[in-house]
Amino acid sequence: MAARTMATTAAHKRTLMAQRSDARLAELIATRILPNYTSTTLLDIGCGDGVVSRHLPSQCEYTGLDISDACIYEQRHDNPKVRYVQADQIPDLMRSEGPWDTVLLLDVIEHTRRFTPLFELALTRANQQVVVSLPNELFVLDRLRMLRGHELNAHSLDLLNQPEGFKHQFIVNIAKARTLLSKKAEDAGFALKEEVLRPLVSKRSLHQPILWGMRQLSSDQLWSMGSVFVFQRQG
Repeated sequence: MAARTMATTAAHKRTLMAQRSDARLAELIATRILPNYTSTTLLDIGCGDGVVSRHLPSQCEYTGLDISDACIYEQRHDNPKVRYVQADQIPDLMRSEGPWDTVLLLDVIEHTRRFTPLFELALTRANQQVVVSLPNELFVLDRLRMLRGHELNAHSLDLLNQPEGFKHQFIVNIAKARTLLSKKAEDAGFALKEEVLRPLVSKRSLHQPILWGMRQLSSDQLWSMGSVFVFQRQG
């Protein structure tokens, strides 16, 4: 299902991109959102196995960076477009290389200790747009699962002794994140162009009417699994 327009305001456009829980967000962004924006060069921070690179036009030059001890996806050391480095090397590489038309920070900054510095650096290294995705950890189904004894995956005590980059440093409130990132973007000459909300598509068709009803009767803070923000350079 392609991204669907919800509303256009003076501030930014809001669209829907329905997603199954087992779908890969980076792949959906690469196929449904990035084609709407022009890029000849792209930097993907926290790229995992570099799945985005498989869905870009052939003329787009892709660079992927991730930390060497990341363990969310299998790392592709045979992909010359992807490099795995120490976490503290990423800002230095961003400053010494590029700039790029587009910088991706897909489910990345919530893993960092101070949340915004990597985003602020990306704004200085992007000629056109910075794309940020964040989970919505007020998502009602996750909260209901917690009441049944299932912890939030990236905040669970089961993550003790896991690499720091795997755990979330913040429980993300999308509304607060939108305000904070928009202010940082404005200071750097960018503006929030589009926000893509992610309603859940159930694996069981019988559950779909329930999810649809939830969207009609409640705030997206409850029914969206997260947001994808596209910040575009002004002028």
